[in-house]
Amino acid sequence: MRNCVVVILAAGLSSRFPGKLVAELWGRPLVWWAAEAARRSAVGPVYIVVHDRDVAKAAGQVAGAIYNPWRLHGLSTSVKAALTALIHVERIVFLPGDMPLVKPDTIKKVCGVNTRGLAVAVYKSVRGNPVALAKDAYAAALKLEGDVGLRALIERVETRYVEVDDPGVHIDVDTPQMLRRLSEQRPAMFI
Repeated sequence: MRNCVVVILAAGLSSRFPGKLVAELWGRPLVWWAAEAARRSAVGPVYIVVHDRDVAKAAGQVAGAIYNPWRLHGLSTSVKAALTALIHVERIVFLPGDMPLVKPDTIKKVCGVNTRGLAVAVYKSVRGNPVALAKDAYAAALKLEGDVGLRALIERVETRYVEVDDPGVHIDVDTPQMLRRLSEQRPAMFI
C-alpha cells in the first residue's frame, strides 16, 4: 500500500473561463504549475483527474490520468473517480488544477500530518487547498453528491487544520482577468 499520492483535480467545466487549464501562464499551461508543485513536493506519485486528454498532456509528467466521464454532475464525481482508482493508497492530497501558486512544502506538510480524516491547509486562519484525505474517511467521501468537494466532510470526519505560510492556498484562477493579473507576477518557488 502506498503512503501518499497527490491528485490534481482537472475535470471541471470551467464555465467562467473555458479552456483555462491549458491557457498559458509564465510559458506553461496553467495546470502544469499545480502538477509541478505536486511533483516537487516529492510526497509520492502524482495523478490527474481529467475529462480531456489535452489537459492531461498539459500537466506534464504524471503517474497516471484518471478519466471522469461524470464531470457534469459536479466536483464530487472527480473525488470519487480518484478514490475508486486509488483505493489502495493510504492518503490522497487533492489539489485543484487551477491553483498555480501552492508551494510544494505545503503539499508535503498537509500530507505529513494527515493520518486520519481530513487535513486542510490554512493560511492566516482561512481554509484553502490542498486537502488531504486519509483512508479511514474514504467511505464518507464516496457518499458525496453534486458540486461539492472534500470540505463537505468537515465536521463529519476527523479534521485537522494545518497552518501554512503559503498565500497560494487561496489563489485559484477563475477568469481570464485573474490569469492576466497573475501573469504579471512570477512565483519565487519556480525561478
